[in-house]
Amino acid sequence: MSAIQINPNLLVQYLQKSANEFTREDIIRYIEERDIEMLNFRYVAEDGKLKTINFMVRGRDELEMVLSAGERVDGSCIFSFLEPNASDLFLVPRYKTAFQNPFSSIPSVDILCSFYDANGLPLESSPEYVLQKAQNQFFKTTGMQLKMMAELEYYVISDVPEDLKVSKNGYQCAEPFTIHEGLRVEAIRLIAQCGGLIRFGHAESGRFVLKGKIYEQHELEFSPSDPENSADQLVIAKWILRMLGQKYNVNVTFIPKITLGQPGSGLHFHFLAEQNGSNMLVENGELTSTSLKMIAGILDLSPALTAFANTTPISYLRLMTGEQTPNHICWGKCNRSTLVRVPLGWNQHLDLGATANNQEPQKVDHSFRQTIEYRGSDGGANPYLFSAALIVAFLKGFSNTESLKNSDRYFTENNEFQQEGVEDGEQFDILPMSCYESAEKLEEFRHFFEQDQIFPKSIVNHTILRLRSFNDKELISNFKTYGDESKEMDELIEEYLHYM
Repeated sequence: MSAIQINPNLLVQYLQKSANEFTREDIIRYIEERDIEMLNFRYVAEDGKLKTINFMVRGRDELEMVLSAGERVDGSCIFSFLEPNASDLFLVPRYKTAFQNPFSSIPSVDILCSFYDANGLPLESSPEYVLQKAQNQFFKTTGMQLKMMAELEYYVISDVPEDLKVSKNGYQCAEPFTIHEGLRVEAIRLIAQCGGLIRFGHAESGRFVLKGKIYEQHELEFSPSDPENSADQLVIAKWILRMLGQKYNVNVTFIPKITLGQPGSGLHFHFLAEQNGSNMLVENGELTSTSLKMIAGILDLSPALTAFANTTPISYLRLMTGEQTPNHICWGKCNRSTLVRVPLGWNQHLDLGATANNQEPQKVDHSFRQTIEYRGSDGGANPYLFSAALIVAFLKGFSNTESLKNSDRYFTENNEFQQEGVEDGEQFDILPMSCYESAEKLEEFRHFFEQDQIFPKSIVNHTILRLRSFNDKELISNFKTYGDESKEMDELIEEYLHYM
């Protein structure tokens, strides 16, 4: 049986070709032969959520027109940094992203779109185009293909069941000791049907009762893919989870922090670099100079990365010291306390399946699975802009002749974050602790993001202004005074529960 035949994407199954090969004629054929009644153009706006334009299917001629020429939209209502007197944009579909909408009351095909200006050129400040520019620059600089993937954490908030059977630690609990496994499993199936390269999901550690509601944490993990595809999958997955929350009459939230002393929700990004089909992060079971340069670049720019990774005041409650979230600027191997982590890999050519089943082991090579993980970001991150910002950091690592030395400076083998060669008590720096401080760091490092015309000045300026507008410079100290059961905390949670 071929990979196409078992692919869960409904359009891939029907058209018998990979999504990357979809053409305009393929989309039209699927719509005609499957009796699809509506075509929905989807796009991600400034707030990171999916927006929609609905087209009633009225005939082939109109389908050909809208699929080839797109539709006109008011860009000033989509991006606040565009002036109303020059904001008309073309919204143009990307065929490879087409999927059948699993929630629509009538048969519908949805498709993600990109923005083009009046001259027919990609909109320089469009998030997906910023990511494309970063990705192209990475290949131009290194000759390597970059892959990324996300781990998406979220909470399901519901009434407390009368016959509650839960464990205090929810990590990978199964029914009947978890409540919302059914929602998670349905999400996995629907994300896959919509084209998401989803690997697995499980219950996460967070499990607590607060003010008459139970909060249960879950996680979904994707497979490495082209960065743009990875970002596309992530926004669709978040939309599907929210729609399922509506279906199950529960709240699904990606808010970074709900209360002190309980796990927050992150959005961890993994990456790897390939050349001629080989993973360039490892060689003979050891990290390569490529790995170390990329790690050093991230950590060098990490204070400014928070401007794209942690975009709301409540993001910084998750990053508070003592909240079991990495906030020290350092990296380690298999160490979940570090900002950048090299996860346990399959680099020893072990045939563990044979060993576990008392069979003769064979030499196997799973080094292609080795990734490196950035653990500081959360659900408020726009996946296109943050992925682009990470790539900017990689490029800095490759351009800095001191990168390999810097990687040693940031390395820790323990949880104490003590630097080698420094006086006792001197520790690694920590990330910014407010949107305001992140804005200051982005201003300081902005030239790296604007280099090679990856981030337009308008995006950087707007990001700085928006972060400063939260006026949260004293939030952490005020929060310590108010406490996590205060009216102020309740208002903060309510404001950002569905912000991202």
